[in-house]
Amino acid sequence: MRKTCFLICAVAASEASLAGGFALIEQGASGLGNAYAGAAAVTQDASTVWFNPAGMSELKERQFLGAAHVIGVDGDFSDKGTTLGQQLGLGYVDPAFGTAAAGGKTDASGTSFIPNLYYVHPLKRNVTLGIGLSVPFGNSTDYDSGWVGRYQAIESAVSVIDINPSISYKVNDQLNIGGGISIQRMSATLGSAVDNGAICFGAVPAAFQEANCLSAELLPGTASSDGSVDVEGESTAMSFNLGLLYKPRIGTKLGLAYRHGVKHDLEGDVDFTYNAGLQQLFTDAQIPLPLPDSDVTAKADLPPSLMFSAAHQVNDQIEVLADATYTGWSSLPELRITRDSGEDVTLTNFGFEDVWRLSAGLNYSHTDALTFRAGVAYDEDPVPSPQLRTARIPGNERVWAAFGLGYKFSNTVAFDVGFAHLMIDDTPLANPSLATDGTASTTGTTTRGVFETSANILSAQVTVQFN
Repeated sequence: MRKTCFLICAVAASEASLAGGFALIEQGASGLGNAYAGAAAVTQDASTVWFNPAGMSELKERQFLGAAHVIGVDGDFSDKGTTLGQQLGLGYVDPAFGTAAAGGKTDASGTSFIPNLYYVHPLKRNVTLGIGLSVPFGNSTDYDSGWVGRYQAIESAVSVIDINPSISYKVNDQLNIGGGISIQRMSATLGSAVDNGAICFGAVPAAFQEANCLSAELLPGTASSDGSVDVEGESTAMSFNLGLLYKPRIGTKLGLAYRHGVKHDLEGDVDFTYNAGLQQLFTDAQIPLPLPDSDVTAKADLPPSLMFSAAHQVNDQIEVLADATYTGWSSLPELRITRDSGEDVTLTNFGFEDVWRLSAGLNYSHTDALTFRAGVAYDEDPVPSPQLRTARIPGNERVWAAFGLGYKFSNTVAFDVGFAHLMIDDTPLANPSLATDGTASTTGTTTRGVFETSANILSAQVTVQFN
């Protein structure tokens, strides 16, 4: 049993998938200038299809909206004593974690692109239809192949494409209601290094002698002898969303929007690439390689969310906005990757907690054509501790500072642009490998260090209105 655990734990962290807080609120460029404050209440364009379908009844003409977002992350990882399992007698555990650098710095920067498309079509009898195409969840990270945390993550690419047909009904001059169906396609590609030296020593003495590993230059934790693992999976699932827009008096709008969670059952495969020397040792010993390629499955229950927004027109020029959004990340406590045979390949314990996002913003109408926007926001992080944080998405609590502008070229064409700077707390990581029964592994890698990260978002959109 010990040797079996050793072989599994050598790649346990390598197949970890989604990490903390990978929801994307960038669902329209006009709202970015306000840090998305009041998003379920402002109903200023067709992006309300996503934020609150009840707001579609406020749009009196057909409208098409196309938006694009560029997210740039600037960051690095400082190693603070990453170790292999102590049963190998390698590395050390620094009792003063965070004070003694061990492995230098690793670049953790990257750039991502997110598109949005929305269309709204008013009908007769107070009914409005709409449809949206967006990416509500996603993540992309790519580390150097030799970085100190390579056994937990090198490449991560997760995306969810959402098609959201919606309907809105104007009950009366004060109340609109709406709803929609989400059809989602989730894709995940995850790549990591595999410690082939650890696999070799874990097979001793049942397969061959330690001298065989040494002569093949297979040493645990040595990048030159590493293999690799790639996991790919896809899923299609459906869910729904509901919205309400209430206008208690002229100039004031209150929005409530709920999105139900989405249960994804991913199907895909796991592919291992071995060091040539390790392959030869197993061939000479006439035993199969311990970690074969196979089909795999995994469950990922994406979280529900509830957004409450307010918008108040102070005078002809100034509108103030506020928002509170609750996201139920506890729906995703773990990720377990399982072979079709029923054998667990790896387990990643997230321990996610439910979180709040709070924001406030301001619109200033300089002229009938030109509007300036500003906003701030505070995002909680669903990861409760450094031990549960993975290198796939090294997120933390963050503060947004945003501004933007909108310009109407005519009664039919408008352009919006927004920019936000995200200030992210230094993010400690002390993530250990787990055995597939959920207990801490004494043989796997523990990545220890601190991420220093900031992010910038630049968004633009074009809105075209038809009679």
